[in-house]
This record gives sequence, C-alpha cells and structure tokens, in this order.
Amino acid sequence: MNRFIDTTRLILFAAFLLVSAGAYAYQAYYIWPMQKCERAGAWWSAKYRECDTPIPIWRITGRMPAAAPAARTP
Repeated sequence: MNRFIDTTRLILFAAFLLVSAGAYAYQAYYIWPMQKCERAGAWWSAKYRECDTPIPIWRITGRMPAAAPAARTP
C-alpha cells in the first residue's frame, strides 16, 4: 500500500509540474507579448501574433482631416 501511495504522489507531482510549465509557456508565448504591445499603444493581432502600429486614414488617402468649423457669432 505504501508503494502505491508513493507512486501516486510522484505521478501527481509530475502532472502538477507539467500543468505549471504549460501555464508559464502560455503566458510567455501569448499573454506577455500582447500586453507589451498594448502598453506601447499599438494593436495586437491574435491571428498572426504580431504587433501593428495604427495608421491614420489620411496617410493612406493623402487627404488631411477637415478643420473644425469656425464658431459663428450672433
């Protein structure tokens, strides 16, 4: 009976280590890069796992944003 308990204890400890290593790997591979990207003010693409800088539409079209309308005085 004592041998069974020791074997079970080792199996559970190994399972704990595997789950812990998996959680750490998930954090290092998915979560930390996403948080670093968002702290920098960029956009994170989960599909491609890359950090992209947002580009204003006026840079693509060449049209500057319209100025705010002048305030009318009565």
